Amino acid sequence: MTRRPLRSTLILAFTLLAAAVALAACGSSGATPGDTENGGTGGAVKTYTDSGYGYSFQYPEGWELQEGDRSEVTAGGSAVGSVGVFDPEGAMVGDIYIDLAQVSVYELNVTVDDSMMDDIKTEVESILASLESQAVDMKTVDSLSETTVGTMDGYKVTYSFDKDGIPATSTLYFLFNGNREYQVTVQAATENWKADQAIFEALVESFKPGTAK
Repeated sequence: MTRRPLRSTLILAFTLLAAAVALAACGSSGATPGDTENGGTGGAVKTYTDSGYGYSFQYPEGWELQEGDRSEVTAGGSAVGSVGVFDPEGAMVGDIYIDLAQVSVYELNVTVDDSMMDDIKTEVESILASLESQAVDMKTVDSLSETTVGTMDGYKVTYSFDKDGIPATSTLYFLFNGNREYQVTVQAATENWKADQAIFEALVESFKPGTAK
């Protein structure tokens, strides 16, 4: 495996990173979630299972779900599937809900294994550095670090930024399973960030990928 195919794969996979950091509102949806059950946060949760790619996660019963995403920033390639959940009682900027989580799935042209993770980290660092240089109000809260969600290895990073005058915070997870990459983004107004951590942690811990190829 040469670095050139790996680099082109990662550029395609991470082109929507800026959009994920500056997510616009999720609206209501006619999508049908799974059964309601008790979650680790002490409240009832619903389970979303993607019909096409098979990934799933749990989210609070009171949050709303929308398949697909509406972003204020777009660049280059796009996810082959995306779903968002948001707190309808949470913070808003105009008509935009900003307390939310989003999952996007990307098809890669290589199958990622452990031997590639150092190269992937190098590429992620390069792309994040470029993004940070373009977004003057973005500040690193927690630097890029290794993470594992279930059986998936990857990386995560946390930023703070200004969303039309409202301070916001977002953690981005980049998770790899075979030839698929999952970007899981959790975001909230900074004033709600700590209060929402139990919800975000439970959602990420519940995330299960579809069948790897």
